[in-house]
Amino acid sequence: MEPKGNNEPSPRVVKWLTWIIPIVIIGLIFLLKNINNPVTDILFYIVCASVIILVVFSIIKEKKAKSK
Repeated sequence: MEPKGNNEPSPRVVKWLTWIIPIVIIGLIFLLKNINNPVTDILFYIVCASVIILVVFSIIKEKKAKSK
C-alpha cells in the first residue's frame, strides 16, 4: 500500500476545528487577562494576535473556496 500524499481532512472536521480553536483561544485570553503579571500581559497580546491571524486566514480560505 502506498501512502497517499494528498490526504485532506474532511470538511466537517475542518469546520468544527475552525469554531472550536478560536473559542478555546478566547477563553485563554480571558484567563490571561485576569492574572496580573508582566508575562501574562505579553502572552495576552500574543494570543490576541494569533486569533486575528486565524480569523484572517480562515476568511481568505473561505473566499478562495467559494471562487473555485
